[in-house]
Amino acid sequence: MLETCKRCRYGVEIIRGDYKCEKQEIKIQRDEALYPFRRCAYFVFKNSLIKIKRLHENAEIPRRATPDSAGFDLHSIEDISIAPGDHCPVRTGLAFEIPPGYAMLVYPRSGLAKNYGLTLSNAVGVVDSDYRGEVVVLLHNTGKHSLSLQAGDRVAQAVIHRLPDIELVECEELSETQRGKSGFGSTGL
Repeated sequence: MLETCKRCRYGVEIIRGDYKCEKQEIKIQRDEALYPFRRCAYFVFKNSLIKIKRLHENAEIPRRATPDSAGFDLHSIEDISIAPGDHCPVRTGLAFEIPPGYAMLVYPRSGLAKNYGLTLSNAVGVVDSDYRGEVVVLLHNTGKHSLSLQAGDRVAQAVIHRLPDIELVECEELSETQRGKSGFGSTGL
């Protein structure tokens, strides 16, 4: 069993709720969790859980670089080399179960883009909530030199986004705005 805070009497119950202890995933009823005396440094509110399946022995579970980072770092599971101008699929060895109403967007790492010209071929990757296959990052070397990456290197970052509940409706007319049909460059550089 994972380590449990000695002050927490719920340590043996496995989570299926909205609250999570940072030492061990545990279920805590909402009313009890919100009591004023529950001031545990390991206790935080989580909106959703993301299940991750390791598909390869070299796969690393994504983590935030800092507690306030928006993205979770994605790592390569194999050594690769990308020549200037080339596109290269990079395997992460991971599959995700994204909850309905959410999507995982995969973004380039700014340090790789600035220092080496390495970005994503498709600008932003989209992992839908119903996809259960391996997440593969498509990298593009826009730099002037070949770039080698080792297994375990961070190659991209994933951010979980909540999707708005919308419906697309066909209509005959759209509302008028001051900008109207003015498109590219119409608001200045």
